[in-house]
Amino acid sequence: MLEWGEFGFRCGALGLGESLSDLPMFLNQLHGTYHSPRYLESDPLEFVHRYSDPWDQEAVGLIAALLAYGRVAQIRRSVSDALSRMETAAGTPSAFVRGLPARHAEAGWRTTFEGWTHRFNRGGDLEVLLLLLADSWREHGSLGARFTRDLAPTATDFGPALDSLIGEWRGKSKALRPHQPTGSFDYFLTAPSGGSCCKRWCMFLRWMGRKDEIDPGLWTENGVLQKTFSPGRFLSPKQLVIPIDTHTGRLSSYLGLTARRTLDWKAAREVTEALRTCNPSDPVMYDFSLARLGILEVCTRTYRAEICGDCPLLPACRFARNGALS
Repeated sequence: MLEWGEFGFRCGALGLGESLSDLPMFLNQLHGTYHSPRYLESDPLEFVHRYSDPWDQEAVGLIAALLAYGRVAQIRRSVSDALSRMETAAGTPSAFVRGLPARHAEAGWRTTFEGWTHRFNRGGDLEVLLLLLADSWREHGSLGARFTRDLAPTATDFGPALDSLIGEWRGKSKALRPHQPTGSFDYFLTAPSGGSCCKRWCMFLRWMGRKDEIDPGLWTENGVLQKTFSPGRFLSPKQLVIPIDTHTGRLSSYLGLTARRTLDWKAAREVTEALRTCNPSDPVMYDFSLARLGILEVCTRTYRAEICGDCPLLPACRFARNGALS
């Protein structure tokens, strides 16, 4: 759970009811500017777009999303290194994953991620993650089929289904890492029931649950992997929850979408519900463009007329209004 800073809280504490009627227009303008493939290089989703095979995309998406913490340059190095090792060993990421159930006890395979690190995680953590993915493929046909098994078509959001998957993976992971220290692998397994905003899982599920020029939508009603799902099961865009981090949390506070001081699961749902008033069937469609404002440092923590004056969100931004009046 992320603690929000004093100024962000002060802006957000103004309340949610203050003139949001024009917000959809401002968000759509922002979406038109930044929701574009030309900005993919600033997002871990770029790795998914390097592959055309849907099982490659599912595997790469899971890796890229769960490693998306820390500095952008570090994330890119770690993901690139992991994928390079997999391709050297098996040709493609999906071929590597498919070979794991038969190979995971072999000493040669266990050297694939030797020396690999990404902040809190080590090569052994990545091994276990991919073994769990391989298990889902073997038992269900895809990770999406496993996930949507517990996603009720009438569910408001995917929270219960994510809790189910994380609970199952926590149990199975213990048998796969009996001699590994606990803690580092568990950093992959954040769950809504624990209060976490689950930013990385929300991001991965956005990629899987939306279909456009940015998001591949493999788990949607007409997604490529939906053929592996049980009848009537799929991930709908309206069931997604926004991936909230320091960037989207700060901007959500500026726009009055949340007044919560802690960026936790409740805050993520609160922001999503506020965005649902803008687009009931696809509330997180604005996530990629909102995040660009922070990631590309378009929106800073200081009011600057030369920047804020050209922002599509200016009329709805309380931070900018306060800055312009000070």
